[in-house]
Amino acid sequence: MTTLAPGPRVGEIVAPPSKSHAHRLLIANFLAGDRAALADAAGDSADVVATKRCLRALASGDPRPVLDCGESGSTLRFLAPVAAALGRSPEYVRRGRLADRPFKAYPTLAAGVHELPGDVSSQFVTGLLFALPLLAGDSRIRFTSPLESRGYVDMTVAVLRGAGVVATETEDGYAVPGGQRYRAQSAAVEGDWSGAAFWLAMNALGSSVAVTGLQEDSAQPDRAIGPMLAALIAGSDPVVLDVSQCPDVFPVLTVVAAARPRRTTFTGVARLRLKECDRAAAMAETLDRFGVRAENGASEFVVHGVDGRLRGGGAFRSFGDHRVAMSVAVGATVADGVVSLDDIACAAKSYPGFFEIFESRRST
Repeated sequence: MTTLAPGPRVGEIVAPPSKSHAHRLLIANFLAGDRAALADAAGDSADVVATKRCLRALASGDPRPVLDCGESGSTLRFLAPVAAALGRSPEYVRRGRLADRPFKAYPTLAAGVHELPGDVSSQFVTGLLFALPLLAGDSRIRFTSPLESRGYVDMTVAVLRGAGVVATETEDGYAVPGGQRYRAQSAAVEGDWSGAAFWLAMNALGSSVAVTGLQEDSAQPDRAIGPMLAALIAGSDPVVLDVSQCPDVFPVLTVVAAARPRRTTFTGVARLRLKECDRAAAMAETLDRFGVRAENGASEFVVHGVDGRLRGGGAFRSFGDHRVAMSVAVGATVADGVVSLDDIACAAKSYPGFFEIFESRRST
């Protein structure tokens, strides 16, 4: 167990690199024949390490490479159609809860119409957007349900554009011409709004941490953290927040909602049960340990916030989920006693060093 001291955090931090943007740049440059960035680097998140490891395996030329995706859903779902388009038949290694999360295998990949539900994971869409331009014929992606987390698809299309690859949005999906060639690009990885969200949430609860390195015009869906936090801290009327387009900021938003004396209803929560853990259930337990009641319904998650400090002095679980663990840390800043957390190592999946920085920014 690790002890998290209560109290606000102060100082300045640089936003960590966006793993979502890094995955996409790595894959696009790999498909352009650029292998220069595939070596592991200091500060890489565990998910980015997984993508680099798998791209190195694909670069080996082995027709049946072993792709160890670790716990990275992005790595698995992005590379499955890419590997098929390259004529490879990988063995996929899926660790942790990734083995139980939705996955679509591609023994082969042919040009044509590919139908996908838009409300399971935008990662399936991104994988096809990377792979289909490699095929000889033209293709279409057609959504059978509304697309959620479309900001991540917008990011993919922007990276493709930087690589000289065209994918055109249609009424029900995307048109992707075949026979395209990728070109290498030197774009820098953006700062991560998902990682910055924890510091911004602390600030909403009374901390004072300046966060630099973020792009205000980023396509990252978690950029919505700003207006959502503003809605939570303004006034006293009940608040309704739709997290269907930005499910990764749901855990930390529930902690901020818990420390506000009002009712907050989160909608668009269905996909939260398919993440590194069932995040809705995990946050219901987390808020209960903080002394706050939450209703975990099938379509809504309701937080009955309290006026004052959260209850500390308890033992909390991370559920092996990086975003749950870091959300507990946010709650600790306004707890009335120390908080003990069972696992901080899981934060390395997206934000290596978070807890060391968190400790170093204690107000003295």
